[in-house]
Amino acid sequence: MLTRGNIIRLLVLALSLSIFPLATNLQSAWACSTAPNAPIVKTTWGTTGGPTFSVTPSKSGDLPTTIYYAYAIKKAGKDSWEPWAAWVPTSISSINSTTSFTPQMSDTNELVTFSAYSYSPCGSSGQNQIYRKLVTNEKIAMTKIDIAEDLPLSVGTIPTYFFSPMSYELPQTLTTKDSAICAFDESAKVLKLISAGRCEVTISQQNEELQTPNSDLNQTLNILPTPKILPDSEKDRPDDISGFQIHVVYVKIKGVTPHNYLQSGDLSNWLDLTNAWMKRKINKEFVFDTYQGAYDISTMSSKYAPQDLDFKYQEGGSKSNRAEALPKLRAEFIKQNGKTLIGKSLLFIIDAKLSSEYCGFANQPGDTALTTPGSDSCWYPEFGYLAQISRLNGPSGAIAHELIHNLGVGHPCSDKSDLMIGEGCEFSKTILERTIDSSNNLYVGSANAGANILDLKVWKDGSGIRHIKSTGVCYIGEPCLVSEGNWRTSQGDLHIQEKISGKWKTIQKFKIKKVSANKWAFNASIIPTTKGLHTYREYIGPTKTFSAYVGKQFTKEIPF
Repeated sequence: MLTRGNIIRLLVLALSLSIFPLATNLQSAWACSTAPNAPIVKTTWGTTGGPTFSVTPSKSGDLPTTIYYAYAIKKAGKDSWEPWAAWVPTSISSINSTTSFTPQMSDTNELVTFSAYSYSPCGSSGQNQIYRKLVTNEKIAMTKIDIAEDLPLSVGTIPTYFFSPMSYELPQTLTTKDSAICAFDESAKVLKLISAGRCEVTISQQNEELQTPNSDLNQTLNILPTPKILPDSEKDRPDDISGFQIHVVYVKIKGVTPHNYLQSGDLSNWLDLTNAWMKRKINKEFVFDTYQGAYDISTMSSKYAPQDLDFKYQEGGSKSNRAEALPKLRAEFIKQNGKTLIGKSLLFIIDAKLSSEYCGFANQPGDTALTTPGSDSCWYPEFGYLAQISRLNGPSGAIAHELIHNLGVGHPCSDKSDLMIGEGCEFSKTILERTIDSSNNLYVGSANAGANILDLKVWKDGSGIRHIKSTGVCYIGEPCLVSEGNWRTSQGDLHIQEKISGKWKTIQKFKIKKVSANKWAFNASIIPTTKGLHTYREYIGPTKTFSAYVGKQFTKEIPF
């Protein structure tokens, strides 16, 4: 993530008035009343080469007799600047008088600072000092704004250097189409986000101080409305919709001061931005649990400390009396909720740092995941929403990543920009714009990375052909595995029986298959036709060699 520490900061090389050259021939005939204003300095890039500086008198105030300019060069890889060149004077005869200077372009010259001031018998102006990169026009062309395309209204303001090439400030002309949505404040050097809607920005490099052959850039930022936040609740509320949903639990960790991400609106923003990004990329949105139109997010003050939930810590230390982190949290929330959530996945948002090595983990496949925006390596509050270059903020990226693990996708390593790159992959040494299976041959329309996520019924539009696997839960019209045990002998057909009106009735029979020597197995999947709580058992009838086998009864919830 690029933050202010990555933005170019230039040492101000102010020239003291005491070193200004003195005029030798004061022209008493030159009428003036006050010292002239500082001159106008314009930077021009042509189709080839670097910048040229043109200096003209100010359009206001008295006309100067002379304009002076000087410059200094900063070499690539050097911390200090080269000495200033001598002041160069130019006599001024009219308001249209101009002097110009073109610094030398070379591989060793990185930056130039150029300073000019006006002089008359009535005094000298202040300096107009600017800094420019010694690059060609292509390097400063604005082809896109390298921040997230979707932003919450709560961002408030965006510094204008985010609208500059390479985060290098130039005197560009920045305008917006609708000032009721957003507007640039030139004095504060920010873009103000005023209301939700389409913030249409135009960036031009044609004005009094700058001229390039580069075209204007027009780009739209989608400003999301302030989300509705429900009061804290420890339990799952009634649902707005029926069917599968992802229930989010905001978890405060024992011994850790929370950041209040729920009531601040950040958590709802992250969910909004997860879906906004997914919608842009693959035209899909996760179906999150809602109540009265707002995210139904439960809160839980966990009894566990960070080291109890860090799976790397668990792997490296003693595992005695420890469960894995995800089952721990799921069991703790179900106890708090008072009942199991049937047909819902659980996404735990952990307000703590579990590790500096990851920002979340999940069952693959499964129905439980967690992310850790409480870690300082996973969320940067100052400019985190802007997501410079990656264009997807850290917490939203982690949410999408872990939920896609739940769908069965692993860590494909072929594309370093991909959302699902992770442990075991070689990472890019530079920040890349985040993508999601850009070639559609891994997990969007293909199952080469473990699953085709479009097949799963986890989307707002109701698409998909099957639900996520969940312990003890099956779904109408979808294969439901009820027996996959191994046997040492072949005893006969397996009957899956259902208890109906107090009696056991065979609903489907399965042939046993030989796996290897002395190893046999059934792979018995039934397809439920009605919802509700169903009770089943395994049954194998008696033969001349074996007596009847009657398995223990078990239940499957069919929610929909």
